Amino acid sequence: MNKTLHKLAAHCAPPAPGVLRALVPGVLCGWGCAGLLALGHPWLAGALALAAAAVAGQWWKPSFWAESWKGRGWLLPTLALGAVLAAVMLLEPIADAYYAAWYWPVYKGLALGLVLGMLIGPPLVCALRRMARKARSARETTRPAFPGLWFFLAVLVPLALYWARVFPYESSFDLEYQLEMLRGELPLNDVHTLAHTLLLGLAGGQPGLLVAVQLLTLAGLLTAFAAWFYRRGMGLFGIAACLCGGCLGPVVGQAAASPIKDLPAALCAGVVLYYTMRLLAGDLRFSWPHRIGFGAALAFTGLFRHNSFVLVLAAGLWLLARGIYRRQKGLLATVAVCAACIFAVDGVAAPLLGLQHPANGFAVQVYATGIVAVNQRGGEMSEEQRRCMEELLPMDYVAHCLENPDTAHFTRAQRLCWTRDLGSYTLSEREARFAPLLEDSQGVNDVFNNLFILAAGQNPKEILRLYLELFLQNPWLCTTEILRNNTNVWRLDRGLGPFSHVFCLAALAVAFFCGSGRGMLRRWPALLPVVCNIASVVVAASTNEIRYLLPTFLLAVPSALFFALEGGVPDDQTKGVSEPCR
Repeated sequence: MNKTLHKLAAHCAPPAPGVLRALVPGVLCGWGCAGLLALGHPWLAGALALAAAAVAGQWWKPSFWAESWKGRGWLLPTLALGAVLAAVMLLEPIADAYYAAWYWPVYKGLALGLVLGMLIGPPLVCALRRMARKARSARETTRPAFPGLWFFLAVLVPLALYWARVFPYESSFDLEYQLEMLRGELPLNDVHTLAHTLLLGLAGGQPGLLVAVQLLTLAGLLTAFAAWFYRRGMGLFGIAACLCGGCLGPVVGQAAASPIKDLPAALCAGVVLYYTMRLLAGDLRFSWPHRIGFGAALAFTGLFRHNSFVLVLAAGLWLLARGIYRRQKGLLATVAVCAACIFAVDGVAAPLLGLQHPANGFAVQVYATGIVAVNQRGGEMSEEQRRCMEELLPMDYVAHCLENPDTAHFTRAQRLCWTRDLGSYTLSEREARFAPLLEDSQGVNDVFNNLFILAAGQNPKEILRLYLELFLQNPWLCTTEILRNNTNVWRLDRGLGPFSHVFCLAALAVAFFCGSGRGMLRRWPALLPVVCNIASVVVAASTNEIRYLLPTFLLAVPSALFFALEGGVPDDQTKGVSEPCR
């Protein structure tokens, strides 16, 4: 207890002058980048970030550029960067409707991506490796205590500004629906995840209070990342600039000010990443509080947002396999805690609270919109499959939704899922069988917002079966439709410019491949939170909302810093001050 209080006092103590000289410029640089992004000047923010990197890495010295091109160590990271940039430039023309026109853009995009990779890769790799070397040498010296309280406040300031813009909270249809359930106006159901509805209930049904808790938790998570990187030897300027600038952009800030499920799920994924990094670095004393925290965070990542169960499954299997292979009981206990949390919510709380399970068409949105795409784009479809489609989906209503397509703002899937006109639409003769759905949907129109979603939720297994059949018959058409409905996953966001998640993924790829062979491969699990987020969006979502990528925006930079610091170091050199897990 006394040791814990001593550490807390050290974090809260006024920082030494040398610490301030490194912390303040880094915080100001991070604030500048986040502020310019929020004001709509992404390329100015990118220029500021580049200037900070040049100053920190002393790019004006000839030795930096000589070292950048020295040896063969830059080749694999550079190719990884080029591949990411080339893939982005390839996907847009491939997803275009005019297939005859994309051959030249493919060639041009591939060439441009690889050229950019060759130009940017070597200095970026050199900067990351220099940072890692300085950090490893700093681990052997005595350093001042990390100014935890001051970094926490530095993170909280921009988050408070985001909150002030929409104070006390930013409302949405989803939130109003949950509040109606908490007030007893609607029966409790799983249209929205039960865990998040209960979390809102624990906040007394006060969304503003939940937002305040989210902001404090987010600031605490980034402070925990910063403190760990500092203990691993990284400089305060780099920590503050990277985390304040790279993790506090408008996507994260706006989500933090909104009391919906995306941020709690992303925060839990962040806790999973934090424990994964420490586990891989070998400096985690795996006591029961850590086991419970790790396991609960992993469970609630999926309980708050169901498509995040991709991460729960992947990380859970990895922990189970590692625990069995290395005979580490702490990891097995973590998996057990995760399973217990899932059972407590879905197996105990749900029945006790009388949770209802209404048909949810959004759960099969990818498959239902894919079936429509095959029909609309003239794909291969037998007469039997066409009859099945018309029995499952209201095709006249589909034509009504798509008759005036706003292709500049909405994809086919968005127009199908977001058209709200249940009160004015008149059913056709062949859609008469769907009339009971409209009568039973009173009070839930804001969520089950149209006949397409209502109908898709009635026979999810048949929808999935038909979609898989059509996918095998039309693989190219279905794949390009997925690309079109998920442009936020792979397209450069002009509003974010160099802070787009695509560049974050490129930096993560470079940092990952900076490591040596065995060290790099042994640390691949730290990729899981970001990779599983991308995979879950592609598999389960079709409405192209940028908030689905919140874990990527929040965690790509900490993941890249981890690989830069740890990826190229043998395991016997990465042990920290605490004993490894067992």
